[in-house]
Amino acid sequence: MIGATRIRPGSAVRGAGVALACLSPRLPGRARAVLASYVGGWPLNRPGLQVFVVVPDEDAEPWQRAVVPLATSGASWTALMLVATSAVRRSALPAPVAAVLLGGVVAVGDSFLADLGERMKAKATGAAVARDAAGSEDAGVTA
Repeated sequence: MIGATRIRPGSAVRGAGVALACLSPRLPGRARAVLASYVGGWPLNRPGLQVFVVVPDEDAEPWQRAVVPLATSGASWTALMLVATSAVRRSALPAPVAAVLLGGVVAVGDSFLADLGERMKAKATGAAVARDAAGSEDAGVTA
């Protein structure tokens, strides 16, 4: 736990994958490490940091609702992390130090954004419940 943010298991897996990718000398190895860690972390918990996600309509097939968000967010995450790892590898920092720093930033940032998203969703849900309760009282119906 860092401050009020708990490092989530999926975020730790994604951060470790990014750190491992920083240590890989070739681009295909980096891509495999980042993509594998994203896919491996997805079932543990959804990422807080999602670059681009396509969410199918509610009437779409169940397999599409499961696969399309994972595929689109995984591809955009991989592209962004490949740019980040390539930039870090070109920095003056030694690769192992840069790998630990970038992996840590990814794990903490991803966890923080997931927590923030949950708090915002809870706040919106609470506001909707209060609005519905006020609307039912105005109509003479008690909740």
